[in-house]
Amino acid sequence: MRFTEEFGITPDADDDWFDVEVTEDTPLYVDPFLVFEDDDKFWSDTHDEVVKFFGIALDYVRKANGNHDSAHWGKAERMLMFPEPSEFVLGLSMGHPLGSGTGLDFAFRMADALDILRRHSIDTMKYVEAFALFCDGMGVDRISDLFCNVVKQRFIKYTLKVVDKHSIDVTSVRVKHADWSKATGRWVDANVMLPKNPATDRGVILCPTRFLKDIPIVTPDGFWSWAEINEGRVLRDDLNYDLAESLSKSEKIAEGRHVARREPGMAFRYLDEKAEEDHEPYDVDNDPKLLVGWAEAGRNAAEAAGRNLEQPASEEGFLTWVRGLMVEFKDAVEQTDLWKVLWSDDLTKHRPEKIVQAVASCMWVSQCRAVDVDISREVNIGRGPVDFKFSAGWTKRALAEIKLIKSTQFFSGASKQLPQYLKSEKIEGGFYLCVGFTDQDFEEERLKRVRDTCKALSEAKDVKIEPIFVDARNYNKPSASKIKS
Repeated sequence: MRFTEEFGITPDADDDWFDVEVTEDTPLYVDPFLVFEDDDKFWSDTHDEVVKFFGIALDYVRKANGNHDSAHWGKAERMLMFPEPSEFVLGLSMGHPLGSGTGLDFAFRMADALDILRRHSIDTMKYVEAFALFCDGMGVDRISDLFCNVVKQRFIKYTLKVVDKHSIDVTSVRVKHADWSKATGRWVDANVMLPKNPATDRGVILCPTRFLKDIPIVTPDGFWSWAEINEGRVLRDDLNYDLAESLSKSEKIAEGRHVARREPGMAFRYLDEKAEEDHEPYDVDNDPKLLVGWAEAGRNAAEAAGRNLEQPASEEGFLTWVRGLMVEFKDAVEQTDLWKVLWSDDLTKHRPEKIVQAVASCMWVSQCRAVDVDISREVNIGRGPVDFKFSAGWTKRALAEIKLIKSTQFFSGASKQLPQYLKSEKIEGGFYLCVGFTDQDFEEERLKRVRDTCKALSEAKDVKIEPIFVDARNYNKPSASKIKS
């Protein structure tokens, strides 16, 4: 459900905030560059605020002087722990709004990055994006998380302006890292009057649409490619790199981080150039990648399916009921217009796996709600996340994963997670919803391999795993006159 639906409001032409889907993260992130260059006076000193925050952390690291056991180093690490800012309901992983954020491990990595700056006599952390170059695992989601934590108080004030304008009901909710001390950098948790998210019982913090982006501006491999062109002499003569060697993307990422840590001045020259570029937000209105409209697409498909059965009484019946959800999605893709949602508007490129999962999730939620079945996204069971868990009490449970048939991960270790979860949680069965977009995906040899994989995994773990194939090809569907209404 959209924020506007949940709180019964209608935005006008002056409203510039993004209408979030409150039940699940939208795969966009807040881009610091877009905030820093904004003309609105309300956001004008955001960059100074961020520089101040990391200046305090850098000062603690400087006082620690490389001693990781010192009190100053500990203070820096505590500053650099950023919980998932779930109130924004954003994130490229598209899981449930309650994510993990950055814990002690990442805090150490960021403190270590600041220590590198100290050793090179760099006294200012001008760009939060720099951590993506210095720290392994600091992807765009985590960069956005730390930025939203540091400037959260400003976004809260922005949200409260919207609340006052539209007379939105608010509730006192606990907000982690609601603010920080400008003297010590110490985090302040607080009870704040905000609109309450029914999916999480936490607050909702709104963000201007013009600050949202879908792909990162700063990446380690992008830095490496820039350095090859602009800093080739340094790479060759000072760092002894063979620039004639062809590198894969993963190798460029590794080398980019390695160079940044050895030559942080070079990394900041790259960041200075990126800051001067014109940056464009994601086109929310046209939504070319379906990063916004996936929720409506799934709900429309559910309404068309019109399924409303009673909750099965037995475990076996429950598994059959969940299988029916899988088949409903299959039928909607193969027999109605839903297949178009899984392709770009010009039908030249199919959507990524996370969008397919999101559309299916929104289709299934309404059916599950109607019969009091809980559906959880990206739940952690056993050793890691699984796409979907369906449950009605302890005995009636099932798991499902959505995989693209062409994905090499289907046959790798990742595809073995589902049977491991089924076995460890004593769940009777689960499903692989296997979605294909090309003739190659549906070659009999490939389908047989999928079936054989599921059979072997089922027998090895003594569980029931069924593959269900979804034909999402864009050139073999019934004509408009034959498509179901």
